[in-house]
Amino acid sequence: MEKKNDFDRLLQIVQLLVILAGVGGFFIEIGKTTSILSRTTNDISELKLIVQDLLKAQIQVSSTDARHSALLEDLKQRVLELERRKP
Repeated sequence: MEKKNDFDRLLQIVQLLVILAGVGGFFIEIGKTTSILSRTTNDISELKLIVQDLLKAQIQVSSTDARHSALLEDLKQRVLELERRKP
C-alpha cells in the first residue's frame, strides 16, 4: 500500500511540475508579446518622425522649385523682351 502512495505522490509532483511549466510558458509568451509590441511601437514612432522629416523636405523642395520656376519665367520674359527690341 505504501508503494502505491509513493507512486501517487510522485505522480502528483510530476503533474504539479507540468502545470507549473505550462504556467511559466504562458507568462514567457506574454513577455515576448509585450516585448514585440513595445519594439513595434518604438519603430512606428521612429517611422512617424522620418515621415515628418520627409514631408518637410518635400515641402522645401516644392517651394524651391516654385521659386526657380518663377525666376526662370521672369528671365524668359526678359529675354523675349530683348529679342523684340532687336532691329
